[in-house]
Amino acid sequence: MDQPKNMPPSYQDDEITLKELIGKITEFWLELWDKKWWIIAFSLPFVIYFGYKAKTTVVTYQAALTYSMNDGSSGGGGLSGILGSFGLGKGGKVNLDKIVELSRSRNIIQKVLFTVISLDSAGRKPDYIANHLINLYSLDEEWTSKKKDWKGFRFKTDSIKAFNIDELLALKMIYGQVVEGGKEKIPIFTNGFSEDTGILTMTALTVDEELSIVFCNKVFEELKDYYILSSTKSNKKSFGFVAAKTDSITNLLRSKQYQLARFNDSHRNLSDQTMLVQRKILETEIGKLTLMYGEVTKNYEIADFSLDAGSPDITIIDEPLPPLDAKEKSLLISLIIGGLLGGLIGAGLVIEEKL
Repeated sequence: MDQPKNMPPSYQDDEITLKELIGKITEFWLELWDKKWWIIAFSLPFVIYFGYKAKTTVVTYQAALTYSMNDGSSGGGGLSGILGSFGLGKGGKVNLDKIVELSRSRNIIQKVLFTVISLDSAGRKPDYIANHLINLYSLDEEWTSKKKDWKGFRFKTDSIKAFNIDELLALKMIYGQVVEGGKEKIPIFTNGFSEDTGILTMTALTVDEELSIVFCNKVFEELKDYYILSSTKSNKKSFGFVAAKTDSITNLLRSKQYQLARFNDSHRNLSDQTMLVQRKILETEIGKLTLMYGEVTKNYEIADFSLDAGSPDITIIDEPLPPLDAKEKSLLISLIIGGLLGGLIGAGLVIEEKL
């Protein structure tokens, strides 16, 4: 059946026109304006809370140290191929993710924590960095609970193997504070890198400017020592093996040469064929040892160069220097944020009631 012509288009009954939308917005606005003092009163606790947090937040100091790492054994052109033929100098691209994880490892961090330093904030009294952190952050009070009273706890030795259960637990807790953060989950130490440039940046954020700088520098030193030691361990073993072989052949060659000299001195104008054969045997052994000495000396030089050239190059780009920028929350911005947040929640409640 054909549809009748000139019929008016059908509209849904609940369709909202622009005029009705503007009317609704005006209605909501008038309702909000009518209850503006209630909304302001509702916002006051938020303003007070955010202002209090800004005033009581401790000022912190962030030290940043940028550095680069290059695997020395990964280059060398044709020389690296020669080293590789001897099983030496086989390197590869530095794994930056591995470097970041190494710097955050407990093995590295605990060496830093048990470094003795003196701070102005502690009256220049030498103490472990771990104890300085406990003092500055009142960690002994934070750790105290119904199960365990930690008040007054301090580390008295850096011999971790001799730690009792409480000391081991405290070490784990302070390590967590360093790499994961405390109540507000802001870690003391972080490390990362730029994928575009490959430059690494480690930061230390504490409430003591001097401690932030020292902590950053100490982590870098421990990371550098550990990485170089582990990276050159294989080359050191190869060098030690070749050096021992070189010494052994050198001593044996020298012994045979002295033996031949004594033989010639005591058997001049030889006519006895047996003696001639003995001298010939000595000369042959000396000839073989001389060839071996030449080869082992070459291997020694290659191993020595591989040890030097294969050491990774870890270079500081920028180290932290005082004075550091103090990080603190702005009171004005905190008050504005509190007012906006409280106002939005209050307005939402008014609109919800209106609906």
